[in-house]
Amino acid sequence: MLLKDNEEKRNIAWRTVMTVTSVLIILIVVFFAVKLFTSNPLTGNWENTDDGMKLTIKNNGTMNIVQTLDESTVSVPVDYTIDMEYKRFAIHVNEEKIAKQAEKTKDCSKQELQDIADVMEGTYEYSVEQNVLTLTDSEYGSQKTFEKSGK
Repeated sequence: MLLKDNEEKRNIAWRTVMTVTSVLIILIVVFFAVKLFTSNPLTGNWENTDDGMKLTIKNNGTMNIVQTLDESTVSVPVDYTIDMEYKRFAIHVNEEKIAKQAEKTKDCSKQELQDIADVMEGTYEYSVEQNVLTLTDSEYGSQKTFEKSGK
């Protein structure tokens, strides 16, 4: 079809190809723009190099605090809310989740899990620069820094 000297068919084919590629380009740009401006910037694994505490932040409003006690590693589930407009990150302790985790974990009591969660509970202002997360306590101004880990 395209090899013959039929200018009209070539124009139709050319316009079809250009229309399809233009629509694809627009869809890709919209996808990346939405992903860039609406995704949670804190999602991932973060590690505090000072005390070995690790945060695993998920998109669904849950987070695990992983801490090494004695010779065992425990994971404490907590909930969080994030306000990306004002860069506020609030961590909430869920007593039921901690009780369930304490039943699963034989090495650690509910109180020990509660103590780990209480260390991080509160509202923070966050900033992320070059794979370093800084949480500044809104009430006292103390800071906790975490580096993004690849796992």
